[in-house]
Amino acid sequence: MSLTSTATTYFSDTVQIMISKELQEQLLPNLPHLMPGNFVKATFIKGSNASMRFLNVPNLAISTNGGTVSAGTPPWLTEGTPPTAQTMAFGFEEFSAYQMGQTLGISDVAAQEFPLDLLAEGAKVIARQAAEVIDEYVGRILATGANVMYAGSGNLVRTDVGATDTLTGSVVRRAVQAEKEDSVPTFGDGNYHAIVHPGVVFDFESEGDLGGWLSVGQYSDPSRIESGEIGRYAGVKFFESARARKFTAGGSGGADVYSTIVLGQGAYAFGDFGTLHSTYKPFGSAGTADPLDQLATLGWKAFIGAYLIGEGTNAQSVSGVGPRYIRIESGATSV
Repeated sequence: MSLTSTATTYFSDTVQIMISKELQEQLLPNLPHLMPGNFVKATFIKGSNASMRFLNVPNLAISTNGGTVSAGTPPWLTEGTPPTAQTMAFGFEEFSAYQMGQTLGISDVAAQEFPLDLLAEGAKVIARQAAEVIDEYVGRILATGANVMYAGSGNLVRTDVGATDTLTGSVVRRAVQAEKEDSVPTFGDGNYHAIVHPGVVFDFESEGDLGGWLSVGQYSDPSRIESGEIGRYAGVKFFESARARKFTAGGSGGADVYSTIVLGQGAYAFGDFGTLHSTYKPFGSAGTADPLDQLATLGWKAFIGAYLIGEGTNAQSVSGVGPRYIRIESGATSV
């Protein structure tokens, strides 16, 4: 009698494809640090001692010779004489990648009790874990950046920030001003994007100096609301997420300090989803480590790295730009 079992041709491959499909769906823009546009895609370089790299072409220098018109001195021309041609610079930024991965075990008894649902559910939870672990890692990299603004009056370091030093419209406007002065590019929608923790949203929305706040319920075109978006203010779209960084007891008097990171487009480099690999080892494939065929495993692994553009110390980093973000650190009275 013919039957379908774990030994059926391509059964293991089908389960592996199922995990990969779940991974792709979980890595869609439903996690704040992995949203498209936030980052520049970097590529894992084989044979480079676990390095990620992305190419960069710096902008050409801007000069008017100090405003003095002088024929033959760039950019001023001498009549009838072609100017000296400029050359393009080609550079790249490089940073380290690290291998991560985890497995999920399913016992033979569990598989017998739930033969149809268990693999599907296992694929979902292992894929969600991969997405959340990667997002968590990227969030931690962003929290190490040095381009910081502190809420409150006269605060210069994180330990100065108290619970009442909340996120205000004024500090957001100052962050936007600083990014514009540094020519930080906005996203395609014309706004900067901010990842904000729920712990600071109540104080922010209740703040009296918030004329111009537009909640998503006031949008003229609700179809354009993005996942997690709660509103716009001063040229910034705010995305609320509990995955925004919180520095527990890091502030004055042991207050929790919250990160609101205001991103320009391509604020950091990240990669490489191309190395993401899913696995499925069916019962009976573990050899002497599982002599009674009692265990099947699902898993994932990848080489992952992240890097704040404009803040690298690698000698190969020649981006020619400054930071494309500002992290605002504030307290919260509502938690």
